[in-house]
Amino acid sequence: MPRLLMVTQYYLPEMGAPQTRLSEWGEELISLGWAVEVLTALPNYPTGSIFEGYNPKKPVKEQIGRIDVVRCPLHPASEGFLNRLYCYFSFVRSCKRYGPALCRKPDVMFVESPPLFIGYAVRALKKHWHVPFVFNVSDLWPESVVRMQIIKEGFLSKMAEHLERSIYREAVAVTGQSDEIVNSIQRKCPEIRTCLISNGVDPSRFGPEKATDESRAFLRRRSNQTVFLYAGLFGLAQGLDQILDVASRVREDQAIQFVLIGDGPVRAHLEDRVRGESLTNVRLLPPQNREKIPTLLASADVAMVTLGVHIPGAVPSKIYEAMASAIPILLVADGEPARRVEEAGAGIAVGYNDIEALENAVYRLHRDKDLRLKMGRAGRHAATTRYNRKDIAAKLDMLLRDVIER
Repeated sequence: MPRLLMVTQYYLPEMGAPQTRLSEWGEELISLGWAVEVLTALPNYPTGSIFEGYNPKKPVKEQIGRIDVVRCPLHPASEGFLNRLYCYFSFVRSCKRYGPALCRKPDVMFVESPPLFIGYAVRALKKHWHVPFVFNVSDLWPESVVRMQIIKEGFLSKMAEHLERSIYREAVAVTGQSDEIVNSIQRKCPEIRTCLISNGVDPSRFGPEKATDESRAFLRRRSNQTVFLYAGLFGLAQGLDQILDVASRVREDQAIQFVLIGDGPVRAHLEDRVRGESLTNVRLLPPQNREKIPTLLASADVAMVTLGVHIPGAVPSKIYEAMASAIPILLVADGEPARRVEEAGAGIAVGYNDIEALENAVYRLHRDKDLRLKMGRAGRHAATTRYNRKDIAAKLDMLLRDVIER
């Protein structure tokens, strides 16, 4: 039985796209004959505090589902770029220390980036065990952090670019979650092996049948409302002010309701806007357990997926969950996310900060139930045929076995 070690800073019980994707891939790979172990951090995202029940200073071994998980201490991230760097490098240090001591020697490692600095840890693990690694890029660093103005182009970004290229070249293969990511990697390092391993969804977890009377009542103040639902991180990159901007423009129609579920660094700012502008058509609800998301999506009328700026290669995982739930997507993005939604016929895409176009799309989806049903059916078809996580895991299985054989 081949052994796989997934190395990632983020994992369940944290909520987020990498956490869900890696855990579901791991479970599928176990079904395909792998022994899977995860080396990760003590859960702390996005609150910036170690979750209750974990000792902040001690590593721990546990089992989540069928996957053995080794958790390392780290300094949780707080606001500010330097504090984030401290967080990333504290995890690197812990991986180097506890990985060899607590993890079993794998046949191959699968490494999740970002953060890009995890490459320093995998180098040490590779040297210790003399095993290859596949480097998975779900977000291009440093392009995305420069685009989000977390750092400026200059000495730091050049250093990060050098690290990026050197890690790519040390990996036996580099996988990317979008065509844009894979193409970018190929331009930078044309000699390396690349493979598209897109994000996706487990269709069996989602669907219209998951809706309940309780979840419908949770989202709606009145039964005749059209609910536009956002569920996820309240972060800078998500551009959630755009939802409040359009809510202000359509506020006269109280049958249109915007529900935002989650937490993150901009939650207080959003709360201030909702309260200060008396946006009675907007509800900010606390984060919900991962198990509740399918029922909430099934009980909504439209899934809202927003980005604040173009992030190279970024395709939000929320679009696949909305597709599987058979509800239309109202997407604020361009590039590959827009192309995937529109090619599937699963929703409407508008440009960044084009609030007039967003308003028109809100009214169109609110008034045309048949259009919502048509887009929902098309999205469900795409989720089961093109973005089924079971099929994607089978592709990853073939890649990893080929790496070992070579």
